Amino acid sequence: MSKQTAKRTAPPHYDDAFKKGAIQMVTEQKLPIKQVAAELGICIDTLRSWLRKSGLNPVSENHNNNISKKIHDLETQIRDLNKKLAHKDEVIDTLKKSIGIISNH
Repeated sequence: MSKQTAKRTAPPHYDDAFKKGAIQMVTEQKLPIKQVAAELGICIDTLRSWLRKSGLNPVSENHNNNISKKIHDLETQIRDLNKKLAHKDEVIDTLKKSIGIISNH
C-alpha cells in the first residue's frame, strides 16, 4: 500500500470589495460572525482576521453583543416579574379587606 499525499491548494483569494462587504455585514447589519462566514462560504477565522485588520476586535464585539442581549433579556424579565408582584400585592390587599369585612359581620 502506498501513501497518497494530499495536494495542498492555495487558499482562495478574495478581493477587497468582497472583504469590505463581509465586514459591513458584521459591523453595519450586526449579523453574527458565524452566520456571515457561513452565508459567504468562508472560514470564520478568515473573517475574524479581516475584522482585526480593519481595526475591530471580533471576539470582544461578539462578546459585547451577547452581553447586551443578556442584559436586555434580564431587564425584560425583571419588568415582567415586577408586574406579577404588583398584581399579587393587589390580590393580597383585596383578600385582607375581604377578611376584615367578613369578620366584622
